[in-house]
Amino acid sequence: MPLDYLKAFLYKNTNLHHFVLFSDAFTKRQRSIVANEVPFYNKLTVKEKRVFEHRVLRFIRSHTFVGREDLRVTERMQLLISATAVMITFGFRRYLLSRFETILVYPQHYFSNITQQLHKGEANPKYKTLVFSWEDFEEGIKIEDDNLNLGIHELTHALHFSFLTERTYTARQFLRNYKRLLAALTDKDAQKRLIKVNYLREYAFENQYEFLSVLIEHFFETPEEFRAKLPHMYNNVKRMLNMNVADF
Repeated sequence: MPLDYLKAFLYKNTNLHHFVLFSDAFTKRQRSIVANEVPFYNKLTVKEKRVFEHRVLRFIRSHTFVGREDLRVTERMQLLISATAVMITFGFRRYLLSRFETILVYPQHYFSNITQQLHKGEANPKYKTLVFSWEDFEEGIKIEDDNLNLGIHELTHALHFSFLTERTYTARQFLRNYKRLLAALTDKDAQKRLIKVNYLREYAFENQYEFLSVLIEHFFETPEEFRAKLPHMYNNVKRMLNMNVADF
């Protein structure tokens, strides 16, 4: 069996990417925070929850969280940002964001010296930095089904930027499926059909990067509606994320 086919078989048909020999576990307080505010966590099996907790704690250790404008970054902030990242990457063996080291958290909208505009969040691979307005991040997780989630949106950008420079099997599979999804933007008839369905918000058609982030927001916030209205696209996103857990 050729190596790529073997990797594909293992990737799709085993749980080896969820194997952890010595896993870290949440404290009771940490588990309560995530269980109360991250619905995805509650859909996991007991074994998957152990993997999820280990990954969240490792994500926190692997990044430097910095508060801006006198904001103190709390344990809850670190947990919810990291849990969102781990949720998106849960189907992968490699789940840390290779192009990002620092996570800046502002209390509200902030002024960007780069764009000279107010921002809610951004992913800047040049400076290896992710930025969030905490007010807007919280708003995104409070309303679970409006398809507006700042954390998912910006962390998807960060994942995409990381995979563009990686040479791993995970990155190749992600980008291969992403190219299939882009056909809906490059094909005029496909784009018309997509707009006619009236499911994705208008910002999805801003450019190919925003298209990806908006798709992932919809995938996690309203999966049943996504599957019903755009089944082919939904299945492509599912394959792209290798998401074979949590009723997806």
